[in-house]
Amino acid sequence: MENFLYETDDYRFKFEDGIFYMTYKTGPITLSVAKEIVSKRRELMKGEDIWALIDDANLRSIDRDARDYLSSDEGIYGIRAGALLISSPFAKHLAKFFLMITVNKPKIPTKVFSKRDEALQWLKELKES
Repeated sequence: MENFLYETDDYRFKFEDGIFYMTYKTGPITLSVAKEIVSKRRELMKGEDIWALIDDANLRSIDRDARDYLSSDEGIYGIRAGALLISSPFAKHLAKFFLMITVNKPKIPTKVFSKRDEALQWLKELKES
């Protein structure tokens, strides 16, 4: 898969060196934005599985319906592991959401980080195993 960058007003996707980066740029994330995020991610990844680093950046909120959708089988399709990089006051809420995915879908390793290099190292180790 070739490296790429895709950006909207709400989020940014970057694929580089085998890692899929998603940065939430603003909020709230509504159900329609969540569906757009998943649809565009799947389109860009062309059916390939991903190891994702999710950065909450400036995300202020996420609607319950959006949270439910993102944790559904459709929402997590193709994600092999997710490292959540905490960087905002909303981070605890988002971290709980990703930990909920881990509990409901144990096939997806998920871990919360405050340092980008540690998150990347964890993802790369999982990818290589």
